[in-house]
Amino acid sequence: MRRHDPQRDVEPDGWADFADKNRLGVAWAWPLVRAAAAGGRQTALIATLHDGPDVAGLVTGRFIGPRVSRGRQPIAGILDIDSLTTSCFPGIVTERPEAFGDAVDAVLTEVRGIQGVLLRQIVAETLPAVLRRPAVVREGVPMAHFANRFADFDAYAHSLGRRRGPLRPVYNRLGRDTDLVVESTMDGDLSIPVTAADLRRLVNLVVDRHHTRRWLRKRYLSEAVAAAQVGTPGVHLRTYRDLAGRLLAVHTVLDHPDLPVSSAWGSLDLADGGRKDLWFHSNAELSRWCIETGRRGFLSGQGSLAEKQRLGHETTRQWQVLIPASPRRRPAPEQPG
Repeated sequence: MRRHDPQRDVEPDGWADFADKNRLGVAWAWPLVRAAAAGGRQTALIATLHDGPDVAGLVTGRFIGPRVSRGRQPIAGILDIDSLTTSCFPGIVTERPEAFGDAVDAVLTEVRGIQGVLLRQIVAETLPAVLRRPAVVREGVPMAHFANRFADFDAYAHSLGRRRGPLRPVYNRLGRDTDLVVESTMDGDLSIPVTAADLRRLVNLVVDRHHTRRWLRKRYLSEAVAAAQVGTPGVHLRTYRDLAGRLLAVHTVLDHPDLPVSSAWGSLDLADGGRKDLWFHSNAELSRWCIETGRRGFLSGQGSLAEKQRLGHETTRQWQVLIPASPRRRPAPEQPG
C-alpha cells in the first residue's frame, strides 16, 4: 500500500487508469478526492493498493479520536475508512469484491499506530469479507436510491400514485412561475456559470436550515470542495435563477456510467426569495435524465428519507464495522530522551 499526500497537486500514478477501468465515476476523480482530503478538519488518508506495479485498489479515510503525533504518524485513534466525496460509497474500492477483505487487512498492517479501523457503507454482500476478524457491527441509516425500471418519465410519474405523488402540484406550480429559469449541464446548457462561492453559500444555508441535532458537528461545504465541484468535468449542475439572474438554488450530481450520485443541494430561504419544492423538481428531473440516458438510476444518500420515498426511491441496508487492530501491531509510544 502506498500513501499519498493530499496537499500535492500531482495525481498518483495509476489512479485515473484504475478509476476508468473499473468505471468508478467522478466521485473518485482525483481533484474531488484531493479537495475533500485537504479541506477536512481531520488528517486524511489517501492510498493506493498494488498488485506488482499495477494499482489494484483505492483507499480513503480520516483519522479520528484522541491521538498524539510522532512527526506525521498518528499514534492513537481510529482510521475512519470512508469515501471523502460522498456518503454513498465505502472508502475502499477493489477490482474484485472478494479482495475487499484483503484490502482491510492491508490497511491494518500498513497503517501503523491506530487502534482500529471503522468501515462505513458496508452492504450485506460485503459483510462476510470484512468479518474475518473480531469486529463490532452496527446497522446504520439505510441508503436511498432511485431504481430505473421505467420506459419513460410518464411511467415513472404514474408509478408514484393516483395524482403522481408530489410531482403534479410541483410541476404545475413551477410551470406558472414566469420569473424562474431552470438550466442544467445534463441538458447541455448552463448560460451563467456557478461560482464556488455561490455553491458554498447556498449549500451551507441548507446545512444551517436542517441541522437540528446540536451534538452533531455541522457538515459545511468547504471552499476547496466547492471549487472542485464547479471545476471538475463530470460534475453536473442544475441551477434555478430568477429573470434578473439571481441564483435561487443549485444541485450538483457526480456522474457515473450506471449510478450517478446526487451530491450537494443548496437553496435560498423562502423569506429571501427562494421557491418552494425546487428540491423535488430537481430530483425528479434527475430521474428523468437517468431514464432517458439508460442509466440504472442514481444514489441519493442517507438524508431526507421520507421525502425520497415520496419520490419512489428505494432503500438499501448498510452497516458500520469497527475492527480493532491487533495489539502487537500497535507501536509503543516514544520514550522521552
